[in-house]
Amino acid sequence: MEAKKLSEDPAPAYQLSLRIRHPSINPVEISQGLEIEPEHAFQAGDARRSGGRAPPSVHTESYWLGILKPRAVLPDISFPGNERSQVAQARLTETMRSLTWALSLSASRVLSVHAGLLRRIRAEGGQVTLLVAISESEATSFSLAPEASRLFGELGITVEFELGD
Repeated sequence: MEAKKLSEDPAPAYQLSLRIRHPSINPVEISQGLEIEPEHAFQAGDARRSGGRAPPSVHTESYWLGILKPRAVLPDISFPGNERSQVAQARLTETMRSLTWALSLSASRVLSVHAGLLRRIRAEGGQVTLLVAISESEATSFSLAPEASRLFGELGITVEFELGD
């Protein structure tokens, strides 16, 4: 029996994204600091895309949005021919689908590792938000561990939940 590949697993019922707004920071600095490529980013002073007849203008703040991938840290603990290790890998993979687990991991690993950068962004007048998009049809419940809640609070991170289909 072969171990399952992560790419064969169904997508989780949630998506975690980090959104950062700042008066002037270069989004490249955020990407390098967090080691995450943004889905969308622009710097204060960059020209806005204008559609049609709108007069040209510039962005008044820097903006950065990147997707957090807590499943990317999943170790492969299975060994070919070892059924127990494959069962353990399957259980670990199932746990990874849990929003509760993802929120805790994001707080403990992703955000705490980069706490210095996140604190600096806040100290300079920026805002950091963890966006949690949940598919109503897939996710039934979740909880937020006290340690994760405390860390989000200490880092000044707003947690925003979006329920959708």
